This record gives sequence, C-alpha cells and structure tokens, in this order.
Amino acid sequence: MKMKYRLCVLIFLILITSSLFANEALETFKKGNMLYQNGYYSKAASNYEKIINNGYENAELYYNLGNAYFRMNKIPNSIINYERALRLSPDDEDIIVNLNVANLRIVDKIEPVPKFFLVQWYEVIRNLFTSGNWAVIQVVFLWVVFISLGVFVFLESPFIKKIIFGTLVISIFISVMSLIFAIQQSGYENSRNSAIVFEPTVYVKSSPEEDGKDLFILHEGTKVNIVDAVGKWRKIRLANGNIGWVPGEAVELI
Repeated sequence: MKMKYRLCVLIFLILITSSLFANEALETFKKGNMLYQNGYYSKAASNYEKIINNGYENAELYYNLGNAYFRMNKIPNSIINYERALRLSPDDEDIIVNLNVANLRIVDKIEPVPKFFLVQWYEVIRNLFTSGNWAVIQVVFLWVVFISLGVFVFLESPFIKKIIFGTLVISIFISVMSLIFAIQQSGYENSRNSAIVFEPTVYVKSSPEEDGKDLFILHEGTKVNIVDAVGKWRKIRLANGNIGWVPGEAVELI
C-alpha cells in the first residue's frame, strides 16, 4: 500500500511537472510571437529555440522559427526549419509556400529527376496526411470491414448483400493503403537522411578525402540526401541524381 501511495505521488508530481513545463513552453512561444510581431526577430528565434531545446516540437514552432530566420536573412536556417515543419505537416500550404520562397534565395537551382506520373499521384495522396492521421483512417475503415462482414453474414437480401460486398472491398482497399501510407509517412517523419548545406561554398569530392577530385560546387541552403558516411565525410545525393562527398560539418541534418 505504501509503494502504491508513493507511486501515485510520483505520477502526480510528474503530471504537475509536465503541466508546468507545458505552460512555460506556451508562454515562451507567445513571447516569441510577440517579439516577432514587433520586429525583434533574433530574440523571437531565441525563444523558439529554447522551446525546441527543451524537447518540444511541432510544425507551427518550426514554421515560426523559419520565418524569424528568413527575416534575419539567414536563409539556410530558415530553409532547414521550414523543412522540419513540413516533415511534421506535409500538407501545410503556408509552409510549402514559404519554403519555396526561401529556396528562390539560394544559388543552386537543382532540377529533380522527373518522376513517372503514377508515382507523383501516389506521393501526392500519401502526403495528404501525417502518419498519425493515416493510422486513424486505417483503424476506422478496419472497423467498417468488420461491421460489413457481420452485416453480410446475417443479411439475406441479395441486393443489399451486393452493396455490402462492394463496401467491404472498398473498405479493405482503403484500410490496407492507409496502413501502407502510415508506415511510409512515419518513416519519412522520423528519417534523418536529409540535410541542408550550411557552408557558403563547399566543394563536392569524388572520394571521402581532401585530395579527392572536385566534382562540383554547392552553396548554402541547398538540400541534399545523405546516403553514406566515412569518418567525418558524408556521401550526398542531389535531387538531380548527382553524387559526391562533403565534410560532415558542411551540412546539418533536417
């Protein structure tokens, strides 16, 4: 009984502490917004980063931080935070627009390799919702499947059975696809293989060494995918398919 009492007290203290931290984070966020509105962009960014450093993150927080950095003309910082916001809310039009505007301010204009139109459609549908939203949709339609099965078994009317059977097939399809989308979106949201170049100029090498052949030059703000690592070197791939090696300190993970 004593252990249970202590456990209850501990849980209560944890909840109280969590609530206090949450309230503190909210107040810091509001303060950051006020500072931003009054033109104190550096101080606003400091408030947003304080919240992130305490373990909180959401799309709106990264979005506001990206806006603050954009106002300070720190384009790589704004891009990386817009990308982090987009990872958490892939269908947010404000984030997409601001990210596109920020990308207009960088030197490198990387044209992505064209994708087959069916792949594009698939990705558009998948990116409509976050992994959590897709998981909810999957569960809802899974219940529809179970209910439809139950109704189908006990009904005798052939006409209604045809309708229920059609509902069953569609629900199974949506449930399966929602599960696939949820898994893929979760992988994307938790992936750490995309990065932003933070060096003003970086020479991309043919091998992970200083005397490797210079393949091409990248500038700050460019997005890359990290596909391998050797020591302090990172192997990167661009959206156009170009590959090379850069020092790890030249890029920051999204």
